Amino acid sequence: MQVSAFSSPGGGAPNEDHFLVWAESALVLDGITRYPDDGCVHDVPWFVRRLGAAVGRRIGSPGGGLRRVLAEAIAEIGEAHLEAGTCDLGNPVTPGSTVGLVRREGDRLDWLLLGDCTVAWRDREGRVEFRSDDRLARLDGVPAESVGGVRRWPIAYVESVRNREGGYWVAAADYRAASQALTGSLAIGEVSEVLLCTDGLTRLVERYGYSWPELFERVAEVGVEGLVELVREHGEADTRFHPEAKRHDDATGVLLRLA
Repeated sequence: MQVSAFSSPGGGAPNEDHFLVWAESALVLDGITRYPDDGCVHDVPWFVRRLGAAVGRRIGSPGGGLRRVLAEAIAEIGEAHLEAGTCDLGNPVTPGSTVGLVRREGDRLDWLLLGDCTVAWRDREGRVEFRSDDRLARLDGVPAESVGGVRRWPIAYVESVRNREGGYWVAAADYRAASQALTGSLAIGEVSEVLLCTDGLTRLVERYGYSWPELFERVAEVGVEGLVELVREHGEADTRFHPEAKRHDDATGVLLRLA
């Protein structure tokens, strides 16, 4: 596989996105912006890097589906929390992350999504398809409010919908959330390119009107870094943001070109 990958923080704070690429697999993680009083001594970058490493220790093992790989990785991070002796994993806003994962298995490419990451692919004929975990976007929600200086859902509402039936699912403290991940498989011989994105990059489609075929054409010219630069340009010019909303989100993409 040929790889083009890039990740950029949305501002002056540390990047809470993370990506990893192995011989025949790739991962993107979008750490959930931290809430005050989340009951944990670890920050979000700690969580996503530990989770990525835990996935990496399992991704090459045969016989385990991607849900199992993710579940075991989440469980490992939970144990690391408990070793600190100061983390409350029952806190509804304990550090967490969305997940996008692909892995080659013989003549197929398996994918997994948990949270609002997206996987898109272009076949040998140039046709483009994508899958997104849109369960978060489908929620009616409640009015956002200022929480720690950022406009977002109140903690009480998050507790009622995060990692709960009828709500949305992310990688956090409970390994059983991995069983709710969306999964699928593609025939290797039919796929030419695969693009994994966090939602900071999919703003190009969801907020700024680009189509997925247009993104594949653009990334062929400028690479993933060029896509991130493009979403930053649109963010600067966008007049629709609430004063306390994040104008720029951490943005990450991994493009895989298959021989």
